[in-house]
Amino acid sequence: MFKILKKITGKELRYVGISLIFIVIQVYLDLKLPDYMSKVTKLIQEKGTTVSQIFDEGRWMVLCAFGSLVAAVIVGFFAAKVAAGLSRTLHHDVYHQVSEYSMAEINQFSTASLITRSTNDITQVQMIVAMGLQLSIKAPITAVWAIMKIANKSWEWTTALGAAVLFLLVMISIIVTLAMPRFKIIQKLTDKLNSVTRENLTGIRVVRAYNAQKYQTDKFEKANDDITSTNLFIQRAMAFMMPMMSLVSSGLSVAVYLIGATIIKAASVGTPANSPRINLFSDMVVFTSYGMQVVMAFMMLTMIFIMFPRANVSAGRINEVIDTASSIKNGTKDGSAAKEVGTVEFKNVYFQYADASEHVLEGVSFKANKGETVAFIGSTGS
Repeated sequence: MFKILKKITGKELRYVGISLIFIVIQVYLDLKLPDYMSKVTKLIQEKGTTVSQIFDEGRWMVLCAFGSLVAAVIVGFFAAKVAAGLSRTLHHDVYHQVSEYSMAEINQFSTASLITRSTNDITQVQMIVAMGLQLSIKAPITAVWAIMKIANKSWEWTTALGAAVLFLLVMISIIVTLAMPRFKIIQKLTDKLNSVTRENLTGIRVVRAYNAQKYQTDKFEKANDDITSTNLFIQRAMAFMMPMMSLVSSGLSVAVYLIGATIIKAASVGTPANSPRINLFSDMVVFTSYGMQVVMAFMMLTMIFIMFPRANVSAGRINEVIDTASSIKNGTKDGSAAKEVGTVEFKNVYFQYADASEHVLEGVSFKANKGETVAFIGSTGS
């Protein structure tokens, strides 16, 4: 995958830099919302608070939300530019590399596989770049920044958050470990399905002539069932993540409020203007908001974990095509010194297929002038 990412151009790297700046701005604005929420909570609890004071804080919250929306749109725009540019480069490299292949390389990959590698595989890489640029950068920044803002609130709340994050990491690791082997074969099964479909379409007259429709149908059904069962296993495993995320998110909220109720009950009442209980209640609301931000960050990372294994396999398949050199080598002569026009001459030519044990042609020598044809009899006659 990293080898593929090296194909990103300098212009696209500048887009990545711009996206990074707006991602930081987006995270900053998202994490400012709980601060204003804390102020609103304190104002509501204090006597003499006017509606205009609450509206003032509310306006700042609306501005932060709108600014975060604008930053997200800008990030999405530049991420799409980077992903589309990389996809264009990969299409160009794969197309020109395949156009240089001999039949030996084409048979090595198979036509169906080359079609999949130049379409579906590149699409998988494009999707992971577009989503990854937005989520894989934003999620760690959000998680670390949010944890830093709430780490000093209460060790009990911090412990509950740490347990929730640890549980998420364990569940994600287990599910990805189970699904990873399937991701490695899903593209090969796609190759097989394309191969069977292409075989049936290109040979439809032969199939009908020999009344082989049932044979071709059974062949297709087997390939289709294989890819369907594999996809079902992967999707069911990954679908298990979202209920787990909801369980952790809801469980963390309940745990924070239960712990907060105990801490607030044990705190002294104090004066209404500076009550420890009001401050603790405000901290609890803020901690809950930041805790949800941390959980949301891991939910975003989960989407990357779902997409990355298949994209990584696709990237390896694309690299195989780009790195495989053609067995046909161009000569060093440019033909400018040739004295004859329209003449083809072979001297003692040999030819052998890559998987054959003997030469198909041996010692072939002939000269064909312009307008002449040459007929071969057997393997060496001319």
